[in-house]
Amino acid sequence: MCSSDLPSLPNKAPRANLATMASAKVQAAAFFAVTIQRACHNSFIEWAKGDDAQATYTVSSVIFVAQACCVVIGLLLAYQGGGAADAKKCMDTTILKKFAHIGMIYAMGDIFEMESVNYVDSATYTVLSQSKLIITALMMWAIDGTTQNIMQWFILFTTSSGMLEYVLVGKSKGGGGMTLSAFGVGLALTKVVISCYVAVLNQKALKKDSNPFPVQFSALKVSWCLTSLVYMIVKDGFLGDGSWNLFGDWTSRTFVLVFAGFVLKTLFNQYLLKVLDAIWKNISEAIGVILVYFAKCLFLGGKFDSAVFNAAFTVILACIAYVLSKSAAKKKSDIGDELDVENYPMLRAPLLRRRK
Repeated sequence: MCSSDLPSLPNKAPRANLATMASAKVQAAAFFAVTIQRACHNSFIEWAKGDDAQATYTVSSVIFVAQACCVVIGLLLAYQGGGAADAKKCMDTTILKKFAHIGMIYAMGDIFEMESVNYVDSATYTVLSQSKLIITALMMWAIDGTTQNIMQWFILFTTSSGMLEYVLVGKSKGGGGMTLSAFGVGLALTKVVISCYVAVLNQKALKKDSNPFPVQFSALKVSWCLTSLVYMIVKDGFLGDGSWNLFGDWTSRTFVLVFAGFVLKTLFNQYLLKVLDAIWKNISEAIGVILVYFAKCLFLGGKFDSAVFNAAFTVILACIAYVLSKSAAKKKSDIGDELDVENYPMLRAPLLRRRK
């Protein structure tokens, strides 16, 4: 998403016990908040363009500022948890090197995501992003021989068929206000492939490193941020229009995208994984598909089309069925691009101490 080299707690609590440490109301609130935020995140990317065909802000600047904020948040969390010693570790070159290549790849994924919004709308991007299910399954099969059962393969094929139907129906009917482009679809799918691949690298790196999670988080975000900065200087500086306007024209919508989109997405995802698990995170993302479609129709100039809606709903049902089939088989979720807290005892320790 390699056995863990991290120290384990005695009498390791099962996943279900970790979730029950938070009340049902807290779990429901977390699930609701993350589902809404993820849907808003993809809509914000399109909304931030305004009425312009191309975004007036530079893609690189949005990613750079968002990740710089995450570096600061990581430092504050490290200081809160381990004082000055942990905060100092966040800038330790040895630790930074461990996560440098991972942060660089994550940054490239963000760049493809942001660039794709100029060619496809938020609803189409959200539907295409669910292809991570079959891409991850194929990657895990190729990398370490992890297989799916027959039922799971058929569900994955159903998901793929639903996504193809969504794109084809939307294109043939003018998209109901959607923007469809073969190049944009290619960018979106490339982003999904990058996310699936880097998730495998990230999980292995996190398991092998024994530092507290805030230190790991901050170290990862440093290389993520620096890669975005380099991309901004090269693309919008040396290869730009000669004005060296690295940030482009930011509006209030751009700031909303950065803070209510990218920064909140990172924080909300981590919190959801603490109070629930990766299974619910992926169900949340699937439900977000339909929310983004409605947001497109209500606020971004789209028109409701029953055939397009049905294709999107098919994708949702297939995604949820696949995720639940993984849970039913008592397998850990290998889907997604965030940390699975269950794999890292150090994240469970504070919750266990509070429970006592």
